[in-house]
Amino acid sequence: MTTAFTRLDDRSRRSSWLVWLVGIGVYFLAVLHRSSLGVAGPDAVERWNISATELGTFVMVQLGMYALMQVPSGLAIDRWGARKVLLTATLILGTAQLLFAIAPNYPLALGARALLGLGDSAVFIAVLRLAAMWFPKRRYAILTMATGLAGMAGNLAATVPLVLALDEFGWTRTFLFTGGISIVYSLLLLRPAVSAPYRELPPAPEPGATTATPSALREAAGNVRSSWARRETRLGFWTHQGTMTAGVVVSLVWGYPYLTEGLGYSAEAAASQLSIYVVANLVASFVIGPLAGRRPSWRTPMGLGISAACVLAVAVLAAWPGGRPPASVVTLVFVVLALGGPASQIGFHLARDYNPAVRISTATGLVNAGGFTGAMIASLTVGVVLDVSSAGSATTIHDYRWAMASIAAIGAISTLAMLGSLMGVRAGVLARMSEGVDVVVPLTERSWDRGYRRILRSR
Repeated sequence: MTTAFTRLDDRSRRSSWLVWLVGIGVYFLAVLHRSSLGVAGPDAVERWNISATELGTFVMVQLGMYALMQVPSGLAIDRWGARKVLLTATLILGTAQLLFAIAPNYPLALGARALLGLGDSAVFIAVLRLAAMWFPKRRYAILTMATGLAGMAGNLAATVPLVLALDEFGWTRTFLFTGGISIVYSLLLLRPAVSAPYRELPPAPEPGATTATPSALREAAGNVRSSWARRETRLGFWTHQGTMTAGVVVSLVWGYPYLTEGLGYSAEAAASQLSIYVVANLVASFVIGPLAGRRPSWRTPMGLGISAACVLAVAVLAAWPGGRPPASVVTLVFVVLALGGPASQIGFHLARDYNPAVRISTATGLVNAGGFTGAMIASLTVGVVLDVSSAGSATTIHDYRWAMASIAAIGAISTLAMLGSLMGVRAGVLARMSEGVDVVVPLTERSWDRGYRRILRSR
């Protein structure tokens, strides 16, 4: 019996799909925890008697910690491996939710959300590391898309099901249960390490060569500098930020209050609207993900177009006469914002294709920091705008129009940064092609490329 169990365990540990499925289970839970405040925001305001700025600070601290830890998380994964980092992250996530469930006051609850951001920060890039190291390169695009789908499932669980759970069981029991799930799930990660079949090792030194072993700190700093030095990594950063910021801010915290307090939706109707966002995100993944994998030349145009569309969509909510667009328009705006989730993964393709395997997680962390930095800034900005606009009174649709305008303005800045970065990448690729150097994605020179070169020469 023991021998049979050992053979089964050995086969399981050698299974690429099993390894990846355990990883995306962690990601499902991470997104569930991350998104839980989206529908629990009004309850949090009542529970701790906090202002809109303080509610926005929850997300700012959570996403700020997430963004701040992207590079350290990537370095940790490159150094110690995805399994150990996922195990640590899962325990931190569960502990954070348990603390959030029982926090008696706002400062302790804020600390719990910061701890949640810390645990969440490593999960997605660790799962992408599994996809890169356990599968051939041709499967990376579809696995990235499927990983995103697992996150969307977690996001969906944090809408109507979470509203029903909060109504039925209350705040404390609901969050104790979700936190406990992560603690129990971490047991699946307690297994011996197995070498990944597609892991790339650094080249061996030449015979007789002397090598100095760099310190961990110098090596980490060198990896960060080398990854950020690539134009493509910086383009991935701005692509991630421009495409996903508005959708994250709306789905994570401010969409639900906008619908209920601003537009007068019931709690169930608002949760259903957020569910539409998640479903649209899911459907878009089956279109954008495969296109990004099979049509590399379409990646950056898609990202730029979707980023601009998200800016326009939020601007529609701000500029609609009277501030109360019909339900069909609100739904359409949420659908457009949902495109940003799948489109943000274009940034990870850029990190994967233009960085060596030993720096993939570091580069992916830099890219992933883009969207969450933007979401952190936008979330806090919305809270401040609401408090200033309402001047201590109950928030109205007039206040939320200013809030939506601030999200659109931040998105416009990110989109312009993405455009400038894209033009620099195109100029570099075209220059290498003219020298006969092989490039990852060949380009055709356009009139705007020639105009960009003339602008550079005129400086």
